[in-house]
Amino acid sequence: MNKTKIYPNEWIQIHPYKSQQPSDSYFVALANRLYSTDKLTGMPEHFRKKLCLYLAAYLEDVISGLGLWQSFIGEHKHLYGRPLPFYPLSSDYMEDEINLEDVRFLIWNTWQKAHYEHPYINPMNEQIMKQAEDFYQILEEAYEEAPENEMLNRYFDSFKDITDAEHKLTWLFGHTYLTEPAMQPYIEQVKPTDRYIIPTGPLALFLHEWIGLLTDNKDWKKVPHLYTPDPVLPENIRNNHKQLYQNFTEGTDGKHIVYLNGYESLHRFLVDVLKWPDDEGHTLPQMKAHRNFVLMTEPEKGILLAKDICEYIADPENPMYDRDVAGKNAFRLLTEEMLCPPDLLTYCIRNRFLPDATIPGYGENELVEQNADFIARHSLLYYYRGD
Repeated sequence: MNKTKIYPNEWIQIHPYKSQQPSDSYFVALANRLYSTDKLTGMPEHFRKKLCLYLAAYLEDVISGLGLWQSFIGEHKHLYGRPLPFYPLSSDYMEDEINLEDVRFLIWNTWQKAHYEHPYINPMNEQIMKQAEDFYQILEEAYEEAPENEMLNRYFDSFKDITDAEHKLTWLFGHTYLTEPAMQPYIEQVKPTDRYIIPTGPLALFLHEWIGLLTDNKDWKKVPHLYTPDPVLPENIRNNHKQLYQNFTEGTDGKHIVYLNGYESLHRFLVDVLKWPDDEGHTLPQMKAHRNFVLMTEPEKGILLAKDICEYIADPENPMYDRDVAGKNAFRLLTEEMLCPPDLLTYCIRNRFLPDATIPGYGENELVEQNADFIARHSLLYYYRGD
């Protein structure tokens, strides 16, 4: 049975223009060539077509000087010391050309972000590697002959007016081959101004961070809402946070994190250490059904509370850590929205307190430990970087 063809309108949908450019027919044909060799099983056809469009757009980006891919791998290198997560790079990896490892990542990124119910995709999946080799063979040949899309060359270096700037930002936020996978489930619900406060793409970057990587043009600072200043808390709230921090650290001999077993322990901590009134308006009776709690304090933010995750955290100060339970659940902290507050998750990652976190069905925990912050960014987006 022949596969459904990829059409020009599908290519246009991941571009910032509506009228076809001279190079578009080449890349649509390339996407179809890629699709004809697609042997991935388990990914629905819609997303396999998207993948082939994204790979063609990746090649177009590299040869046309758009800068999306270079911005992504450059920022990943800045954050983690290497251009890509997960994959060891061959000695002939070239950051300004196309690479087999890039193709592996793009397959994984598209599959993992595909909006249908599926388990977490193992980046080292053998099927991904074999398909990447087939795709790369085609892309390597195309690299030598593909035409540039002149419209995309240094596309973000300038804009005509604010309307043009907002058009470019809308495309960047959720319709490029690198950002559409992340935003696909949410794009219809995102208000225009929300684009500026929601991180997007594989590294969960805010639009102003993307623009800072893509261009040195300072005119972007004139675009309303793009560079939103950090909110300033009212003085009474700031003072309240400082008092909470002082009570917390004084009552715990200087600790800024505690692990409490059961609601009664939480109740005593709130009353005896934080000095909250002993009434139902202050002692969180809605927490009685939960088995354990983590409380963490910072002078500027006050206190955060997490529930039912103590068993997963291998902090020497945590008496409830359970290696067997953590082996089955710790990975969820990196991928499940609102399970773990972002400041606590950052603390656990930086201190390597999630040694048992493994991709379900893949027992190698070193892969997760080396890429934990990336996995959290990629999976949680706003729920990790929104604070």
